[in-house]
Amino acid sequence: MAVERVFLLLVVLASIPLAAKGQTCPDGYSYNAGLCYRWTETLSFALDAIDDCASDGATLALPRSQGEHDYLTSLVSETILIGVTDIFNEGTWEYSDGTPIGAFNKFLPDADYPNTAQIDCVVMSKDHAYMWKPSSCSQQQYGYVCQKDADTGIPPLVCPDGYSYNAGLCYRWTETLSSPLDAIDDCASDGSTLALPRSQGEHDYLAGLVSETILIGVTDIFQEGTWEYSDGTPIGAFNKFLPHAADADYPNTAQIDCVVMSKDHAYMWKPSSCSQQQYGYVCQQDADMTQFPQLECPAGYTGVSGTKCYRVVTTVDSAVTALAECQNEGADAVLPTSDLEHYYLKSLGLGTHWIGITDAEPHATEGNWVYITTGLPPLGAFNRWGSTANTDALDCVTMDSTEAFQWAPTNCLDNHACVCQKDPPDQCPPLVAPENGAVSGSSLPGAVATFSCDVGYNMHGASTTTCQADLTWSNTNYPTCIIAQCPPLSTVPHGSLSPVSHPYVYQDEVLFSCDTGYNIAGVSSITCQADGLWSDLMPTCNIVQCPLVTVQLPVILSSGGSPYSYQDEVTFTCADGYAMDGAASATCQASGTWSDEVPTCNDIDACLATPCDAQATCEDNPAPALDATCECNTGYTGDGLADGNGCSAVQCPALTDPANGAVSGTNFYGDVATFTCDPGYNLVGGSTRTCQADTTWSGSSPTCTAVQCPALTAPANGAVSGTNFYGDVATFTCDPGYNLVGGSTRTCQADTTWSGSSPTCTAVQCPALTAPANGAVSGTNSYEDVATFTCDPGYNLVGGSTRTCQADTTWSGSSPTCTAVQCPALTAPANGAVSGTNFYGDVATFTCDPGYGLVGGSTRTCQADTTWSGSSPTCTDIDACLANPCHAQATCTDNPAPALDAACQCNTGYTGDGLADGTGCSDIDACLANPCHAQATCRDNPAPALDAACQCNTGYTGDGQADGTGCSVTSECIPNPCQYGGTCSELSPSGYTCRCRSGYIGDNCQIGCNIKYHKFPVDQFGIHNGKCYWFSRKSDRRKYKSAQTFCSSNHGGRLVIIKDKNKQSFLESKIKMFQIGSISKWIGLNDRGREKNFKWSDDSAFDASVYHNWRNIPTGRHKNRDCTAISKARDSKWVLLNCNKIGQAFICELGTPFI
Repeated sequence: MAVERVFLLLVVLASIPLAAKGQTCPDGYSYNAGLCYRWTETLSFALDAIDDCASDGATLALPRSQGEHDYLTSLVSETILIGVTDIFNEGTWEYSDGTPIGAFNKFLPDADYPNTAQIDCVVMSKDHAYMWKPSSCSQQQYGYVCQKDADTGIPPLVCPDGYSYNAGLCYRWTETLSSPLDAIDDCASDGSTLALPRSQGEHDYLAGLVSETILIGVTDIFQEGTWEYSDGTPIGAFNKFLPHAADADYPNTAQIDCVVMSKDHAYMWKPSSCSQQQYGYVCQQDADMTQFPQLECPAGYTGVSGTKCYRVVTTVDSAVTALAECQNEGADAVLPTSDLEHYYLKSLGLGTHWIGITDAEPHATEGNWVYITTGLPPLGAFNRWGSTANTDALDCVTMDSTEAFQWAPTNCLDNHACVCQKDPPDQCPPLVAPENGAVSGSSLPGAVATFSCDVGYNMHGASTTTCQADLTWSNTNYPTCIIAQCPPLSTVPHGSLSPVSHPYVYQDEVLFSCDTGYNIAGVSSITCQADGLWSDLMPTCNIVQCPLVTVQLPVILSSGGSPYSYQDEVTFTCADGYAMDGAASATCQASGTWSDEVPTCNDIDACLATPCDAQATCEDNPAPALDATCECNTGYTGDGLADGNGCSAVQCPALTDPANGAVSGTNFYGDVATFTCDPGYNLVGGSTRTCQADTTWSGSSPTCTAVQCPALTAPANGAVSGTNFYGDVATFTCDPGYNLVGGSTRTCQADTTWSGSSPTCTAVQCPALTAPANGAVSGTNSYEDVATFTCDPGYNLVGGSTRTCQADTTWSGSSPTCTAVQCPALTAPANGAVSGTNFYGDVATFTCDPGYGLVGGSTRTCQADTTWSGSSPTCTDIDACLANPCHAQATCTDNPAPALDAACQCNTGYTGDGLADGTGCSDIDACLANPCHAQATCRDNPAPALDAACQCNTGYTGDGQADGTGCSVTSECIPNPCQYGGTCSELSPSGYTCRCRSGYIGDNCQIGCNIKYHKFPVDQFGIHNGKCYWFSRKSDRRKYKSAQTFCSSNHGGRLVIIKDKNKQSFLESKIKMFQIGSISKWIGLNDRGREKNFKWSDDSAFDASVYHNWRNIPTGRHKNRDCTAISKARDSKWVLLNCNKIGQAFICELGTPFI
């Protein structure tokens, strides 16, 4: 009987759900499927039950699924209150946390209630098989169950702000109705996608998360009629499409390209239009596995809370060697049994790899998949099948990186890496580091874990806890890290501070400013430091001081005294007899200067009232006198006063006219008398005199004297006589042989000029002379002129050569004549003749006998000097070759006279008659004898050569001769002309082209990055503006700091810096080429050093005005998201992500030189 009772107890214990490793419930609570429950049998009203649950941080039970409902039914034995009510909206039942009732509910049929305003609570009624029944909240008491989430040990940083966590994924539900494109863009701005439910667990979580129909990331827009996930991966074994019969939208059309989880169809998948309907949606991204509490695993193995321990193995070449590798170290091939384990394996960044599932003997039979180690079938428990295609050859399974790491049947001999799995050793649940802190130490029994806080944070609570033998921690009240606070700041008299905060915390900066008229004394800003103290003392605001005001008489400072401060005023006045020029007051300004300068006081000028006569000078009497002194000007007399007898001018005596002249003008002071002379007289002396102030005239009176004309010049060959005073007459005469031309007299006039003009004397003239025949006469014909006679060339003068013009107008002597000259007779040339006469100008003509040609001029002319022009020609045999009668490649030989032709003979290597107008001469073509190989080109060698040159065609090699080695086939790609691993391809009919490796360019791949590729996991390089860039694969994901270290350890690189649009465009083109657009890529921009102070990876400051690609430039606080990545969205905008978020690709900008 005792044995039976023990067995019964074991059965009961085995039926109680156990919390998954890393998930715990408080004392008094039981665990089920991630939730903790506490049943209270004590009967209570609804409000008391709610208060009791709230005291534990719990709520009344909220059964949202059949599994949760069934667990509650098994837990209790009486009717219980649950957290369902319509108190918020009468007649609309919802959960007490405000979320709507989803597809699942267990309400009794309507006949068991109508609902009324007094019926606002719901019970699970034992009398109705625990169906849900509305009940009064205040008139009946019930037992109840409190519910709260199990402590998963999952820290909040695994998901971005606004996201909830489930089984390795992060979700954000947006109720706002949106079009699919807007929803996709919104998700992409967070580095997310629309939700991609790939398993029943993920589907169920989404169904529980939302309360309305939502868009999901399933589409056939890429290939009409073929549904796939929006990341391009296929729909696997799991899907929740409505059957065609239940879906009025089937058959699918080109307009139905999106899919929703339809609330009206129990959240089954239903095709829908992408453009004619708006829906809410859920964004999804991988959780940051680096933020999970780490398990303590055997050496070389890693794992997080809720998983096993794993080690990546890349040295295997098949599933067989993979299994052997794991078993050799006491491990299993990895056996993922939960979504969390699946996504943790994905986060390892390994790419496609083996998992321990097979349908091969002896483990299983074809088509019946089982775990290799346990033999248990995964189907029905947990699976992530993608492609389900299977053949006899596909007996092993991989997690396929090309299909979102879903499971794919694979040939067991394919070459893939693997992951080995071990159970973690017994240990306490992983500790979660406090926010803004860390935890270190072991989780093994007996070990002590130590908590610490980041700089600027202070610990509240115990700093250590010990793992006990029962695998619980000795101290479960884990500490928190509270940000350091600085003392409150008092107000600044006459100033202000910004921002005003209560309290001020670590790294807060306060800026000080002073009111107008006050200057800051001290620092202009202070910062709250990690030790809770301010970086400096508060400044003060001192009133502005203006400089001392000093004045000198007659300026008087009538008010105000030093020191002078902001807005103080001083006033000024002037002494008696003075008037002010300037402002009568000045105010001390905020700039520390006076608003106006000190004025001046000037003596009051009594002359401004015009007290004096117009011909008097006014002189002001000095202050304090207010009158002036008037004095008549020179030449005037009187008291000078305008209201007295004024000033009158003085008078000079009358002036006498000069002889032969006159004087004019009056004789008062300042008057001018003018003197003039009669016609024919000149004034000697000044022409004016002025009446002076002393009544005398200036200067002395002038006299008038008669005028005189200039002496006249006698004409050439003549004379002039007479005197040159006014009225005198001068007489002109000519020498013998000359005649007077013009008037013979001129008279001296009153204006000192002579009348008329002077005459000239011209010589007498002889008659013109006639030139002799064949001659000429030159010279003029005036008195004593000489005429000269000359003969034309070829003529001689006979008689005197000159004659002279005489006084009687006749010529001396008589005129000469001109006779022609004669040349000597010419001799005929040998084999020729000469003809013509030999007088001056005659032409002699030379000719040759037949067959001879004239060498020299054919004529000579008799010249004036009795000689013949030129020289006599000769007659020589005519050379017929000069007419080029032969071909260019022939030799010409002249035939002797009297013959007029020549003989033509072709040169060596040519054939023909040799005549230019015959068959000529042509090269003898040696190729006609076919001396070359069939795959060679024959080229005749030019004459005089009699052979030909043979050259093998492209793609052949040899001497090309038919009787030689001939031509054999060759390849332009051997040796390979493509450098640095480029691939050579021959072109038809000739040539080649090189396909360069990534990171190399040029016709022969000769330009590229000087890099040893084995340091990089993949050959994904690009060149831009003389620099090399490396792009990681999807599987090469790293945390931000790890990515930085990888880049800097390879050729002095860094995470890429982007300061212009061209570089951004280059990166986008390479991202597309390397097919890594579906994940985010780290770039070298972060503000980890100081919030909102972004810097590039070369420590240069980020300047948004130079270039940026943010969708929205971060201006506010973005806690825990300090590192920048290029988004996986189509627009490739920059987004902020958690720096410790694993699963991001990255781009290195390398410092390597070109080769």
